[in-house]
Amino acid sequence: MDMEPIFRYKTPNAEKLAAYGFSPDGDGVSRAIPILRGAFNMDVAVAPDGSVRFRVLEKATGEEYVLVHVDSARGGFVGDVRKACEKVLLDIAAKCFDTEILKAEQTKRTLAFIKAEFSAEPEFLWEKYPDYAAFRRPDNQKWFAIILTVDRSKLCLDGHGNVEIIDLKAFPADVETRLADPRFFKAYHMNKIHWFTVCLDGSVPDETLFALIAESWRQAK
Repeated sequence: MDMEPIFRYKTPNAEKLAAYGFSPDGDGVSRAIPILRGAFNMDVAVAPDGSVRFRVLEKATGEEYVLVHVDSARGGFVGDVRKACEKVLLDIAAKCFDTEILKAEQTKRTLAFIKAEFSAEPEFLWEKYPDYAAFRRPDNQKWFAIILTVDRSKLCLDGHGNVEIIDLKAFPADVETRLADPRFFKAYHMNKIHWFTVCLDGSVPDETLFALIAESWRQAK
């Protein structure tokens, strides 16, 4: 089963997990949930990082029903087991996890700054890219910042996985000057003459980043 779509943009909430009946289990929490009229138990474990795994055990024998995890397994019964498991996982995702599309700590501080300073809220405009957020000036509806989640390889960064970035506006001469600093990048998916990119990973201090956002706001007049 592919659980990634179920728990995409989800962050575990410890209080909600406890209220749901999860108990401490090593570093994380777990709970056994009966399925298929009590014939099986679904043992669900949630790690501190939010990753979820589960096993399906036959209640009478304690044996694991492994076919639920075998993609090539077909048939009416295994289909019923998967549907029961999916129903449980969807319920856990809805009741025990918080939705959090943008997760980086500097991104959260940036969102708070933009809201407090410019009264601008993120707009998620692209169905294909649900983790792309645009920010407009309320007076003229022009964009002054865009936060995106991209693969690190798109910016030729070391390591694996995604990174949250922000595109900002500036005078062309200022864009060129900033690109001489390795902490700044050519604009991702925006005009590279008038925009540039910053990684929201702390490489640029908040004070500097917020000043650049304010300048971008002025450029969007």
